[in-house]
Amino acid sequence: MESLAELLEQELEGAVEVKDKQSLHRYITLLTENLVRQDRNEREHTEFREAILRIDTRMEEGFRRMDERFAAVDKQFESVNKRFEDVNRHFDDVNKRFDDVNKRFDDVNKRFDDVNKRFEDVHKKFTMLFSFITLGFVLMATLMSIYQFLG
Repeated sequence: MESLAELLEQELEGAVEVKDKQSLHRYITLLTENLVRQDRNEREHTEFREAILRIDTRMEEGFRRMDERFAAVDKQFESVNKRFEDVNRHFDDVNKRFDDVNKRFDDVNKRFDDVNKRFEDVHKKFTMLFSFITLGFVLMATLMSIYQFLG
């Protein structure tokens, strides 16, 4: 940059009449520093722009991959959901079968209740019959004892 400053200083000194060489030197120094800053700012601006573009590209790529992953996870959930629906249907079928079996057991229970009532009725009749027979034997034995005693 010093060579540019010296070149500008010489050219300007040759082109115009210079009253103060120090002032010319300061002017050229300020001008070249400003050019250097401007050049540096433009380079930094370009670097930042490129960096932002790279970040944008990476983010877009990341979002695209995330969308793909979400789509894959959605497919997996749909697959799992179908399996659960199949299992649910299976359980519904098993439940229906158990309901049918329960109805059969209820029917069998009713039949057993009917049979139990019949046995209770027979038991009551048998108990009454046995009681009457026992009472008859006791009466007969008593009467026989009385006839023997009197006789």
